[in-house]
Amino acid sequence: MSITGKVIHSLKWMTFTKFLAQILRWAVTFIVIRLLMPEDYGIYAMADVVMYFFALFSGAGLASALIQVRSFSNTQLRQVLGLLIVINLTLTLAVILLAPWIADFYQEERVKPVLYALLIGFLTVTIETLPTAMLEREMRFKTLSLIELAAATLSALVTLTFALCGFGVWSLVLGHLSELLLRAGLKFSAHPVMLLPQFRFDQSLHLFTFGGIKTLTFLAWFALVSIDTVIGGRLWDTETLGIYAVALQLSYIPMNKLVPMVKQVAFPAYSKIHQEEGDMAPYIMKANGLIMIMAFPLFFGFAATAPSLVPVLLGEKWLAVILPASLIPLMLPFRASQELMDPAFEASGRPLDAFKNWMIVLAILAPLLYAGAYYGGIAGMCWAWVAGIPTSYLITSLRAIRYLHLPPLLFAGSVVRPLVAAIIMYASIRLLHHFAEGSIPLVILLILEILLGVAVFLPAAWMVCRQELLQTLEMVKRLRG
Repeated sequence: MSITGKVIHSLKWMTFTKFLAQILRWAVTFIVIRLLMPEDYGIYAMADVVMYFFALFSGAGLASALIQVRSFSNTQLRQVLGLLIVINLTLTLAVILLAPWIADFYQEERVKPVLYALLIGFLTVTIETLPTAMLEREMRFKTLSLIELAAATLSALVTLTFALCGFGVWSLVLGHLSELLLRAGLKFSAHPVMLLPQFRFDQSLHLFTFGGIKTLTFLAWFALVSIDTVIGGRLWDTETLGIYAVALQLSYIPMNKLVPMVKQVAFPAYSKIHQEEGDMAPYIMKANGLIMIMAFPLFFGFAATAPSLVPVLLGEKWLAVILPASLIPLMLPFRASQELMDPAFEASGRPLDAFKNWMIVLAILAPLLYAGAYYGGIAGMCWAWVAGIPTSYLITSLRAIRYLHLPPLLFAGSVVRPLVAAIIMYASIRLLHHFAEGSIPLVILLILEILLGVAVFLPAAWMVCRQELLQTLEMVKRLRG
């Protein structure tokens, strides 16, 4: 099977399973949000951002290194396993020692036991890293997709069960842990790696170097996606942070499913293209056009319908979510395009440039987010995103055009054309909401807004970005096939 055929086959299974998993997650999430209090989400967000930080080091980028390299020996695999054990034991000890300090930083003692419970995640990383690398290297994404579906299903059911039983924040913790444990066990079963670890690393230094740079990239990316939660946790109370965390969770729903799926397939595919053909530019351009034609209507549509969507799905106690849910999604298409630059840089042997891109974004956004949160609360934080993301995206796109040898005008067109169609759709939905709000039930208004968005975007896209729309329809046709 050709690389393109493998990509289509992989995306077919990942799209199908992600769709099923997302339906279940959405249904459970909206029920759980109604059951839990904002402070439950605030406490979990405090612990989660800390554990996510440490988790960036737990895999050390070694799975990506094994995927990108042409070949490796059994001894190198044993050395990688040995390094994983050392790293994760060190991280476990670090969290145990730092937990009291972290609780003092947040001024919230309830975060400590949550941190201790989430330490199980380091065990699962040690178990699943090598099987994951082998499965992705062989592009066995059907197997990976089914594993992710099973883990997501169990997580949703566990979270809902404990939320109904009144466990509060622990329903979120236990649901997350059940997902990690099942996913690690199933991946190991799908591709067992039965090796004894070796704690000498002389034959694997080039893998560790690539993995180290990959970890730096993860670290910079993590700092960007988490700095708002850290700032909010320090400056706001748990209820305010919980409101912001729920808004983020809703806003990122398409982002968290669409982009990781594409990136997961893109990296091994780009690596093979770079090894066999050399020129990745046509594939990068096509991937960016496809992600933009999907991301702009999804996120702009979500932002436009947020005033109707939030009260219908979450209830009256979450009305404060409307403002951030109306602003944050407008910036996420640019983030989606930004994230697709990473696998291209890494597959071409330039992982350091992916790291530099995220450092540029962080340098621009960090001061804006702090100033916005300090002086304007949630609204200030959201407007900081609106000001900083387009500026940083322009700079990093110019670097991608230069180092990945992309045609500048074609790249700009692949972003601007879907943006124009999405703006037309957004304006139409907002006008409908302005004139119809209060005169018809919100549920009916929400349905009308969604139908209007589809009815407006498709003709607008046909006029201004027909090529990208046709490519998307062709992709959907091939996925169905």
